[in-house]
Amino acid sequence: MAFDVAKGRIAASLLVLPILLLTGCGTRMPTKTRSDARTAGHTNHGRQQLVAGKKILVVHSYHPGYRWVASITEGIRAAVKGTGAQVEVFYMDTKRNTSEQWMIKSGQLAVRKMEEYKPDVVIVSDDNAQQYFARNYVGGKVPFVFTGVDADPSKYGYPAPNVTGIIERPQLAASLKLAGRFHPIKRIAVLSCNDSTSVAALGFMKEDPIDVTVVDWNLADDLDDWKAAVKRYNKSVDAIVVRSYQALKDPKTGGRVLPRAVGEWTARNATAPTIAFHDFEIRDGIFIGVVKSGFEYGYKAADYGLRILRGTPPSELPIIRADIGTKMMNRDTAGRLGVSSDPRLVHDISLTP
Repeated sequence: MAFDVAKGRIAASLLVLPILLLTGCGTRMPTKTRSDARTAGHTNHGRQQLVAGKKILVVHSYHPGYRWVASITEGIRAAVKGTGAQVEVFYMDTKRNTSEQWMIKSGQLAVRKMEEYKPDVVIVSDDNAQQYFARNYVGGKVPFVFTGVDADPSKYGYPAPNVTGIIERPQLAASLKLAGRFHPIKRIAVLSCNDSTSVAALGFMKEDPIDVTVVDWNLADDLDDWKAAVKRYNKSVDAIVVRSYQALKDPKTGGRVLPRAVGEWTARNATAPTIAFHDFEIRDGIFIGVVKSGFEYGYKAADYGLRILRGTPPSELPIIRADIGTKMMNRDTAGRLGVSSDPRLVHDISLTP
């Protein structure tokens, strides 16, 4: 069942396979006619004028050093570039500071930021910012666009006349299908750090139709729990699905463990293939996965925000699911597991659920 894993440090040697569209909420871009082409410059100029000087406030649940957050911000700025709209970013920092007291305080600080900045539209990423900030504005005058939400949006009162956005769902079935090309998978364990985002994500993962047996859904509190689980799963499953390890705590100090160190330890010590849903976790050493793009989540949210600024009511923009998945593999980990990283093995996999 298990692979033999050689010891040593894992470098970020990655194989990024072609980006494929998943069915669901994708839209087709219309083909321009000649008359469209002649008027495009004038139309684009008018659309820019509509949003020039408008203010967009971005409220992140987490901190700027978190790669997921940085990629969302990058996507937002790319979508807004050239429109003349202004972007201000606020970080609630609830991944490193997880107490209820801080969650409440950070939400209050976000409210203060909003009152000072007076935005024309607000983009709010991940669940904690919805719970402790954005939900208080449901039904208000200021339009909100959420992104990267793991829970059922109805938990926060969404959708609402002034709220729409993009939900986040792990590509579990597609990732299992991809990993199955390298090793038969019949039994898996799902392992994650224990935070509100992971609790919500695991709830939706349990609803995914998959053709393997899940022997455990594990929310680890600290690094010792995590290490014990990985060693246990090495003997009992065909693959370990890693939801997240970003909020794992040091069992001695109670502080947050450096996420990259967790990924590297897991890659060195897991003899069963590991699967993840974030590109930075594959870079840390997790073996394989159909990963989500923070850039896409940011870009789509900003696109919705710009449409609202140009006059489209939020109620006319449906809640959607990000629809792009990128197949990624860590080549060094593949070598340690004794499997080929030849992209020809996976080029013909359909990621349509």
